[in-house]
Amino acid sequence: MTNQGEMRVEVTGAVMPKMFGPVWSDLGEVHKTTEVLNRFPDADKHKGFSLLELSPLEANLRAAVVLLVGRMFGAGRERLIALAAIVQLVFLGMRVHGQIGEDGAGPDDRNRLAVLIGDYYYGRFFALAATTGMTEFVRPLTEIVRRLNEGTMTRLHLSPTTAVVRESIRQETAALLAEACRTAGQVAGAGADEQLILYRLGHDLGMGYWLMERELRTEALVSLRVARARLADLPGGVERDALDALVAYLLDWPEQSVADVQS
Repeated sequence: MTNQGEMRVEVTGAVMPKMFGPVWSDLGEVHKTTEVLNRFPDADKHKGFSLLELSPLEANLRAAVVLLVGRMFGAGRERLIALAAIVQLVFLGMRVHGQIGEDGAGPDDRNRLAVLIGDYYYGRFFALAATTGMTEFVRPLTEIVRRLNEGTMTRLHLSPTTAVVRESIRQETAALLAEACRTAGQVAGAGADEQLILYRLGHDLGMGYWLMERELRTEALVSLRVARARLADLPGGVERDALDALVAYLLDWPEQSVADVQS
């Protein structure tokens, strides 16, 4: 990692508790529920921990958005934490499976571990949905995984053009954040119109975030500005302010400083 990369991780790590302050303790509960690698102490022998080298923002974003949106509409804490953990488990399964065969790697121990850990995350997702009585969210979330896998197979031998990258973002990050926002509203009792606004917010936020990560800044700014405008249609309060701070951070990322966020 370059010095610039190290600085980005350090700055982002310092920003997270401030940005997600209203739900920071609940995020800790989500991470306790979704922790997997520490359950398998031998995983690191096969570079298991390298499968989930996530930046602080990437590790917290999806669960934090679920918690903020749900609290914005008055969702119960336990049910909301369970939903955030379900979304996080789906994300982690997608992320780990996405590394199978990376860089043309053959069927080595790391690839086998990626299959097993990814499947384990999905298994935990199904089990948690069942034990918390949230099975109504299994179908829309598994549909995202299905469409992602179908799209990945379709793009397998395509060059990574801007159009191909854009479509992969739409099927992964944008699709999951869109459904995460919508289901958080559903859990909280938001109406159909409000759920549609939340779905569109999540889609624009997901597109903007990952386009920025892929250094497609011009397109990213368009999506993020639309996402920020959508926030005006949602209930005011500290949760909406936190979401606005997230979008503001992404609009300036990676130039954003800790001082800017804390001011």
